[in-house]
Amino acid sequence: MVTTTFASPLGEILLAADGRGLTGLWFEGQEHFGSTLLKEDAERVEGADAVSGAGGMSSVSPANGAASSVLERSWAWLNAYFAGQEPRFTPPLHMIGTAFQREVWYELLSIPRGEVATYGEIATRVVSPRAVGAAVARNPISIIVPCHRVVAADGSLNGYAGGLYRKEWLLRLEGAYEE
Repeated sequence: MVTTTFASPLGEILLAADGRGLTGLWFEGQEHFGSTLLKEDAERVEGADAVSGAGGMSSVSPANGAASSVLERSWAWLNAYFAGQEPRFTPPLHMIGTAFQREVWYELLSIPRGEVATYGEIATRVVSPRAVGAAVARNPISIIVPCHRVVAADGSLNGYAGGLYRKEWLLRLEGAYEE
C-alpha cells in the first residue's frame, strides 16, 4: 500500500493505492477517513503541489511501482478535474467493500459529469434507498467515484462525508448545481 497527498482547492486529499488500483481518496478529516488503509503496510510517497502542476511524485521501491503508477494517474486525473476539464480516463480502481457497496459505487461511476442522481434512482437499479445511502456514505474513493453527484429526492444537497460545502463546490465546478 502506498499513500500520498494532493493539495486541492478544497483542502488536502489523501490518496492510497495498492498494486491493483486506487483504494482510497479522502479529504482530510472527512468521515471514514483512511477506511481502507492498512497503516502498518503503507509507504508514503512525497510529492510537490499537484494542483499547480509543479513537481511530481518521487519513486518508491520496485515492489510498490504499480501502486505508485496508480497514484501518478490519479494525480493527473485530479489535476484535469480541478482545472475544470473532464478527465478522459479513470485511474485503475480497487474498491474495497462489501459486494453491495461495490455494486452501488459502480452505479455512481455511471452518473455523468454535470448531472446528478437521487438515492431513489440508484436504489431502483440496486436495492433500497436506505441501503444505498449507507453505501454511498462509505465510498472510499471520493470525487473519482462521484458520490457528490447523489442528491435527495427533492434535489437538495445532503449527506457528503467530505462536507456539504465541498459537495456544492464540486457540483458547481461540473455545472450541475446553481442556486
